[in-house]
Amino acid sequence: MNSSATLPHSASSTRRAQLLLAVLLLLSVVMAFITTNTYDSGDSIKHYLYARYAFEHPLNYLDSWAKPLFTLISSGPAQAGFMGMKLFQCGVAAVSAWCAFVVARALRLPMPELAILFVYAAPDYFIIQFSGLTEPLFGLILVGSVTLAVTNRPGWSAALISWLPFVRSEGFILIGLWVVYLTWRRQWRYLPLLVLGYVLFSAVGAVVLGEPGWVFGRNPYATVSAYGHGDWTDFVFSLPGLLGHVLLLLVSIGGVRMVLDLLYPERRQRPLFSAELLLVYGSISVFIAAHTIFWALGLFNSFGMTRVLTVTVPLFAVVALRGVAWVSAGARTPTVQRRIRLGAAAAAVLFLFLGTRQGLRWQRDFTRPPDQEVAENAAAWIRQTYGENTRPLAYELPYVAVATNNNFFDPNEHPVMSVGADGLVGALPVGTLLVWDDWFARTEGHVQLPKLRADARFRELYQDARPRNRLHPERDTTRIIVFERVR
Repeated sequence: MNSSATLPHSASSTRRAQLLLAVLLLLSVVMAFITTNTYDSGDSIKHYLYARYAFEHPLNYLDSWAKPLFTLISSGPAQAGFMGMKLFQCGVAAVSAWCAFVVARALRLPMPELAILFVYAAPDYFIIQFSGLTEPLFGLILVGSVTLAVTNRPGWSAALISWLPFVRSEGFILIGLWVVYLTWRRQWRYLPLLVLGYVLFSAVGAVVLGEPGWVFGRNPYATVSAYGHGDWTDFVFSLPGLLGHVLLLLVSIGGVRMVLDLLYPERRQRPLFSAELLLVYGSISVFIAAHTIFWALGLFNSFGMTRVLTVTVPLFAVVALRGVAWVSAGARTPTVQRRIRLGAAAAAVLFLFLGTRQGLRWQRDFTRPPDQEVAENAAAWIRQTYGENTRPLAYELPYVAVATNNNFFDPNEHPVMSVGADGLVGALPVGTLLVWDDWFARTEGHVQLPKLRADARFRELYQDARPRNRLHPERDTTRIIVFERVR
């Protein structure tokens, strides 16, 4: 029996949740049309490009880096351009928020509809809706699997979580928690379902690629990271930016409550305690711990990008609501308890607009970043000078493909910009335009500007620059320089 069915006022709570979600989804959709920011100019754009051109290049569906399930699900919306991708992500966020509500309701938390608000009130999660990144879909499958578990559908939960590694590779780690949970609950017969996604994708790879072991054989992440390593505290210290200070305080209170519950046998006997402990708190803890280890030890090409923690926001919303429930429980009357809960929710939302570094800022979070501005300017110059798609383009900055409508996967339109041992760019067709930028071309393509300028095969034609930080234009600039291969 679904435990939420016995909750008082569950019907009115559901209606409030539906109304709240409708308002927040509408807000997200409106912002999708207004914002010109794509969260970042690298992975966000590349994942979109893999999905956008998957119909023309079907092997994109089995690209390990692009993540097969993400590409499969998002390739349809991506045919409508980056706006299609943003609207898809808004839908993913909305379903994730609804799942957080269902989990909170099943755990018998008061005012479970506030879990929806807490999902949208996490600043980094709100802006990642407008990207092409894999994190929102990963978070949906994760919280969706938890939802199925707490509503007494363990088989469906196991089957759904089995697809998680094909949205982000860390999914293999989290599947281990489901092994522990199903074993703890003595639900042995569902354990085989945890490999469902792996078996099916392996079978597809065996047919299409001739490699039944392609899932691990084509792993794009080197054991030793090319990006070095960082501090053990980086991911933990990034939590204020992920959640905001108010939500982080509520999450901390919810975490303390779980620790205290572990100390009392009678509390450990409450319904769904093991699911909450392992699948909600456990998933958050294991995910953060794994990325902390990868970054601190320089493993699996970790770049220390703390944006990955956004996958945990729907679960963090449930923990924050647990914190609110504990704080409000000390009030003497239901009216005061309700006021405390609403006050906590209002504070979490208000924090977003206080202008703090951890909140939302219009220029930083919703306007086109400077590297994309210079790419758009360069694309306009190329169109004006040479026409649309008349020259092959060599580049490393993924956004150039969007700005110029260049097919990222067609070697005739986008020849590889490789560098030899002498530091010089390899063979490119005469007439190719090489679009050099001062981040991706240097770090990913290893093309150094002095070498390129000294190479007589290339002629410098155009350049543009913008301050990376509009508030501090004196600090640094982002540049694009267009060269032509002349001989």
